[in-house]
Amino acid sequence: MTREVAAAVEEVNQMGARLLRDFANVPEDRLNWTPSPTARSPLALVAHCGFSLGFICELLSGKPFAAPTTEQADAEHLALEKTITTRQQALDLWRANLTKYIALLESMSEEDMAKMVTLPFGLGAAPMSYMVSVGAIHTREHVAQLEYLQTVYGDRVW
Repeated sequence: MTREVAAAVEEVNQMGARLLRDFANVPEDRLNWTPSPTARSPLALVAHCGFSLGFICELLSGKPFAAPTTEQADAEHLALEKTITTRQQALDLWRANLTKYIALLESMSEEDMAKMVTLPFGLGAAPMSYMVSVGAIHTREHVAQLEYLQTVYGDRVW
């Protein structure tokens, strides 16, 4: 296992543990709560993280991201997230795609680290050695959102 992959696996596992811990502390009556109509709920955030790890796996495997714009991608993500209606569905999705993501990373070789990954939305390309960490980076950003939502509705225990 390359050092980049080892670091990425360690970080995504840490972020996953934090996501699961925070989500476990969301009361049932707050699963679908949002501070505004355009904000994701705790349930939608975890679903988004799960779906996104799946999309990141596809990206790292060479499949281009289908949506040509961020606006279209956002609309598609929001629609997908609405298909997840229970805590258990969100957890199952997260765990399945986390397992898939880690297996993909662990299958990569030193030579794979030099490959270029085509980024979505015409943003160019980035080396795989960087891209292997995108799952953890993306999850970290949404974990922070979940923790912020918890403080908005009064949960100060973290």
